[in-house]
Amino acid sequence: MKLLKSAKIFDGENFVEGYSILVNRGVIEDLVPKEDEPYISKIAEVMDFGDGIVAPGFIDTHTHMLNYGINQETSIEKFETFKEISEFIKEFISQNDLPYYIFTDFDESRWKDVKTPTRSDLDKVSEKPIFLRRICGHMGIGNTSFIKLLSEKVDLNAVKYDAETGIFLEEIPLKIHSIFPYSEDFQEQALLKAQDIFLKNGITTIHEIGTYRELRLLQKLRREGKLRIRVRFYISDTTPYNFEYTGIESGLGDQLLKFQGLKYFADGSVGSESALFSFPYGRRKSQGLWLLKENIEEEFKKALELNLQIAIHAIGNLAIKRVLNIIKEIGSGESFRIEHFEFPEDEDIEKAKNLKVKISVQPNFIYNWGQENGMYESKLGKFFVRNNPLKKFIKAGLEFAFGTDAMPPSPIIGIKGVTLHPLCEERLTIEEALKYYTKKCAVLTQEENLLGEIKRGYLADLVIVDNNLEEIKATIVNGEVLSCGRNN
Repeated sequence: MKLLKSAKIFDGENFVEGYSILVNRGVIEDLVPKEDEPYISKIAEVMDFGDGIVAPGFIDTHTHMLNYGINQETSIEKFETFKEISEFIKEFISQNDLPYYIFTDFDESRWKDVKTPTRSDLDKVSEKPIFLRRICGHMGIGNTSFIKLLSEKVDLNAVKYDAETGIFLEEIPLKIHSIFPYSEDFQEQALLKAQDIFLKNGITTIHEIGTYRELRLLQKLRREGKLRIRVRFYISDTTPYNFEYTGIESGLGDQLLKFQGLKYFADGSVGSESALFSFPYGRRKSQGLWLLKENIEEEFKKALELNLQIAIHAIGNLAIKRVLNIIKEIGSGESFRIEHFEFPEDEDIEKAKNLKVKISVQPNFIYNWGQENGMYESKLGKFFVRNNPLKKFIKAGLEFAFGTDAMPPSPIIGIKGVTLHPLCEERLTIEEALKYYTKKCAVLTQEENLLGEIKRGYLADLVIVDNNLEEIKATIVNGEVLSCGRNN
């Protein structure tokens, strides 16, 4: 047994003082009053976290852990100009002889010279095949050599591609690591590296979105005892018809690794100007893209018949409206969840609540792009203030929870985001933010009696943060300390 001592506990709902946590065999045994500690300490190992706060482990309801790990080697997020990126690419190519080069996570909205690079810009950097993928994953740019190489694998006439600029939207950037896959050994190392980063950020459970290849890799790590973070897996780029004769349903697996459902895209992102709005916006003055195919209702009905949860990406107000209309036509929304749900109309918040649709929200998007003078304002004008209306969600009784989309995988940044919303009336308290990164997250996978709270019988997945909620001190999964925080 272990006795966890700290100055304060957040139990998933409220801050509590005067208690310690007794853990036995990976499960929370009880909350122990301070006056009983001398007796319990005689039979339990004492772990004293001093003035820290012990909270339920963060549950991240929207992640891409494998892609995040792969991107660590070739991320260009930190650079502030295209010139700096060009110099980095040239040096990287000089040190690595590869058949092609894929660089990720550029964010031109943060550059000193806000301008999306083009095919001709990349041609000047190198004659070798180069592809840059934007941080949102919904846009990318290739140079001439890369586009020629890509044309041998993909029909360019069948994808969203501008030949003059070399800019690709949606399919190619989203699937780039599947079209040009890394070796299984490389992917395994990338996944393990990302897992360490997620744990250091206090994340103990993830709702991971990926491919069959990643699911097989996660199962391999599970068998070999290398998987240390809990995973609830959603497969993208598939159909329920592939599951019709398998017997696989949502929830298949164990407490460490479970299959959860299917992922679809209704629109793109604001940064790539492919999120679908009811008005033209951005540099191209278009409304964005609608990505769900015709008669998708029949496919959704088949998924529900097979007891598969359906997760649908929808960011723009028009995409959200259309998705909710589809769900309403089908009937109940209890097996649906909408990812992001960033710019809903008031009537659609109410509709989502009435349909019992679950929502995964990324408050770090507020921090990254949703404040005054941020990228959302540059693209959407005054409409930007309507992003992520969290207080409206709460007042409406909407069932929602937080995730990071691995941009970056840091709930601490998301918690800062909810306190910085451009509309004061939409800001949350720290207590509310913690609740939506813990207790409320477990509801999205129907595990509210197992995860997300510090309560007798719940799994001992915990995070210890400093009193200012700026630093992760330790991360505990199944009663074992797996990480000593971001600064260690």
